[in-house]
Amino acid sequence: MSTVKRLGLLAVGYGLAALGGLAAVAVNEMRISLDVQQTSGGMVAFGDVVLFLLVTGFLGLVPSWFLLKALLERAPAAVLAAELLLAAIGPPCWLAVIFIATGPKAGGALPAFEQMLGPLVAFGAIPRMVFGPALLALEAATFVLVRRPLARGLLAAAMLMDVVPLGLFAAHMALATHG
Repeated sequence: MSTVKRLGLLAVGYGLAALGGLAAVAVNEMRISLDVQQTSGGMVAFGDVVLFLLVTGFLGLVPSWFLLKALLERAPAAVLAAELLLAAIGPPCWLAVIFIATGPKAGGALPAFEQMLGPLVAFGAIPRMVFGPALLALEAATFVLVRRPLARGLLAAAMLMDVVPLGLFAAHMALATHG
């Protein structure tokens, strides 16, 4: 199959995923009563965005699988390097958020460093943390597709860099709500 045809099929797959997301939002909108739509328009709109992203993301898994497969055929080292780099950024992001969440410390870090850390956390660390589960799924899919033992070992280590902080966060939230 030619590259142009593959890219066309991928575009059609992502387009269908977006249409599926729009259809889910339309069905959801029909189920919401008019008084709720008028009194809580912002909440309804936010719910629509979340629903659209969830359905589109779920339906987009199929073309994403084929895109990952094609990328691994063309440039496996580049895909692996990008995934490992994104995985290595994860633990420092979690640590930066923990550092900033605990508040300023007397005699601690330089105030200028703490001021620079705020935007870095807001625009770098938190988006990377939110992307963590998706990156974990991407690493798992790559693990399935790649057959080289060294690459699989590196991917397993990369997955641990996301599983451990996510697991600790989940345990913390479970203890906070039930403890």
